[in-house]
Amino acid sequence: MRDPKRILQKLLGPEVEPFVETGEPLEQAVETFRDVVRCRKVREYVLDQFGFDLAIAPEVFYRLLDIPQINYVETTQRDLEVETVSLKENREPNEPVAISNLNSVLRELYASLFQIHQRISNDYPKAVLIKEMQSRHIDQVHQLTQTISVLHGDLTGYLFTGWKAGKIEKEFLTLFPNSTKAHPLRSTFPLIEHELELYREILKVQTKWEPFGIDLFTILHKENGLNRLLENIQELGNRLWQIIYQSSEIRQCVKIAGLSFGDIRPLFDNEKITLNPLG
Repeated sequence: MRDPKRILQKLLGPEVEPFVETGEPLEQAVETFRDVVRCRKVREYVLDQFGFDLAIAPEVFYRLLDIPQINYVETTQRDLEVETVSLKENREPNEPVAISNLNSVLRELYASLFQIHQRISNDYPKAVLIKEMQSRHIDQVHQLTQTISVLHGDLTGYLFTGWKAGKIEKEFLTLFPNSTKAHPLRSTFPLIEHELELYREILKVQTKWEPFGIDLFTILHKENGLNRLLENIQELGNRLWQIIYQSSEIRQCVKIAGLSFGDIRPLFDNEKITLNPLG
């Protein structure tokens, strides 16, 4: 890095002498604060594109502690014995969210979403309703497929029930006007019944992450929506670990800037730590 002080001034403003006087490597400080900027950009992108905030509030984190993988953490005692601790039993709902807390959430969220991604890729690569399905449609579609299957005679088909089947198909078409491969329902209902299993799984994951306010179905409507979300969650997790790793050599610089591992708010709040995103 040719002139780390000049770059630091671009990031933090002209008053960087306190950082210089620490004697700590300014190159490391620059990289750390650039990673903070990248974290903020990921947070803004996910909020804008997918409608939920990865910079979780304390109340949201406390509700997420109903998920065992987030709630239970292992701590090593002085005698090297490993103890499992419940965070929910040892913290208040308004307690600040630490970077380690956020990382545990991101790790579990990524695992949940990746499971859905794999399910779609491996078992439902040509799902016909995925671009229009909503959670509120699942029970209604189940009822329509059940009804139309009853109307189908083994020998006569829809010879005597065609008008009833047509009425059901019209209702189904109203729900999914652009899912052309899903119509007519009298022909596709076995496929639709099978596909509903996927949407029930997605709904289960969405319910698990309800404190976030995630709408997985809307995300799946977007072009490569789930892939892009996974990439950004992974990016944020990587940057957080990078910040923790790099900060070991610039502890004074981090303290001067106001960055805290025990509270993610300065990390994402430009009013607490002002950083130029173009620095």
